[in-house]
Amino acid sequence: MEPSAYEIHELRCKFFEKLENEHGSTKAHFHPADLARVSNSDHWLKRFLVHHDMEMKDALVMLWETCEWRKENKVHEINENTVNREYLEEGSIFVRNRDRDGKSLLILKCKKHVKGQKDFEELKRLVIYWFERAERKDKGEQITLFFDMAETGLNNLDMEYTKYLINLFKHYYPDFLNYILIFEMPWIFNAAFKIIKGWLPTKAVQKIKFVGKNSLKDFVDADQALMSWGGLDDYTYKFVPEILETPTVRLDDYKKKTECCLEEGNHV
Repeated sequence: MEPSAYEIHELRCKFFEKLENEHGSTKAHFHPADLARVSNSDHWLKRFLVHHDMEMKDALVMLWETCEWRKENKVHEINENTVNREYLEEGSIFVRNRDRDGKSLLILKCKKHVKGQKDFEELKRLVIYWFERAERKDKGEQITLFFDMAETGLNNLDMEYTKYLINLFKHYYPDFLNYILIFEMPWIFNAAFKIIKGWLPTKAVQKIKFVGKNSLKDFVDADQALMSWGGLDDYTYKFVPEILETPTVRLDDYKKKTECCLEEGNHV
């Protein structure tokens, strides 16, 4: 079910009314780029409504908490120059190719991650970097999370890291998940994945697909699959810097929309 233009407009107005009522001056509480996004991006607001099955109250709470989280975590300051360079170049997480629905694959090479060897705060910033880069790349379209678990053992199992990834999808990146593809998971992880499933909402559990070389073709075409997965792509990871467009943040846009929403509220 898709939200109507009116429902998107209502969510935007409720957000700016809350901002005005609780903080008066709208400049300082959130990052200006996020305020501009609330003001100008119907697609972003639509994602919050879809994520919560059109429940306006829940969508507003998530939108508000997402903007707070983005400011607290300085998301707009996370880039290849502020993320741990060694982690970037290691290739434990990266975006490459697409699934059969045309969604980008965010690939986790689990054998390259050993629990406790990395600074967890730096690791979280690395994950945010790739989430943000994937969002920019496809303008907010969904992604598929691909756990490449070939050649992994118990030392690669990191429940805290996995829970962090899941919570990003649950709380701060609405309607962003297409599938969770789990490639060649060793049987020793069965008990852990029962716990992980418990962290996921029902809709997300239905998106988990366990695949191997023979069944991957149902979700990823051969030309989009790495050779190590039985595909045709002989890609070897090498970090390539992102080419960024300079965003134009127009604060007057959201001021006008705030005033418009407040005027509408006064006439109700």
